[in-house]
Amino acid sequence: MRPARYVVALSVLAIFFALGCSGNRSSNPELKDSVKKSLQQADLQNVTVDEDRGKNLITLGGTVHSPDAKNRALDVAKAAAPTRVIANQISVQPVDQESAAKKISSDVDTAIEKEYQAVLIANHLDKGIHYKAKNGVLTLSGKVDTPDDRQTAQQLASSVPNVQQVINELQVKRPTG
Repeated sequence: MRPARYVVALSVLAIFFALGCSGNRSSNPELKDSVKKSLQQADLQNVTVDEDRGKNLITLGGTVHSPDAKNRALDVAKAAAPTRVIANQISVQPVDQESAAKKISSDVDTAIEKEYQAVLIANHLDKGIHYKAKNGVLTLSGKVDTPDDRQTAQQLASSVPNVQQVINELQVKRPTG
């Protein structure tokens, strides 16, 4: 009789586990296509959309010809995916100045990375933090020792000149022992 109870209990647990897993998928649906369609309807066909559901992140890329179009793309994406973090990595390349704009943007991103590296060193946070700048978006990744270190790294990133947005993907190390 006891084995039957165990089988029933395990069956109930398996059902709850299955429901939990399927509910998790539906609570974080794919929104990439919805964002892309909304951007196309807003006449922003040159904007690309990438989604990382695990990070709750939608990344906008591609090119537009004005800062207003870049801001409009961000607004459209936020409306289409209000529960996602939107990384606006769209490059602004004015008409007939595309080549110069690419070069300047690349130089600015390099300067952002070097400045952030200097700030991390000055604050003794240069171990375990990785970073990449793209069109003014500074993405932080890696592992830090404490939640305070995670927050400090983000605040320092926000203070770097020309950083328009910080995406903080830093993880806090689990204590050992």
